[in-house]
Amino acid sequence: MVPDLRVLVVGPGPRIGEPWTPGSACDHLLVSLPYAHGPELEHCPLPGGHARVLWTLPVTSAEIEFRRRHGHEALERLFDEAGMVPTDPYRASVV
Repeated sequence: MVPDLRVLVVGPGPRIGEPWTPGSACDHLLVSLPYAHGPELEHCPLPGGHARVLWTLPVTSAEIEFRRRHGHEALERLFDEAGMVPTDPYRASVV
């Protein structure tokens, strides 16, 4: 059975198999809400339906493990406390 790739849920995404970019420690993806942009971006009305917009954030193995042990919200809090810049491919793990 082929999975329906149109369905994406908040939580750990796939291991991407290699660093996001050479030299990066981020080798997993985390599916998250687009907090910085608010619900206006998350729920996008379209003619005949709607789209739900979620982020896929590059994260480290340690961050994925922390999420498994402590939950998604705990990891999001660590990101906020650390001032994590999600577009920085060379950022250190927050864990």
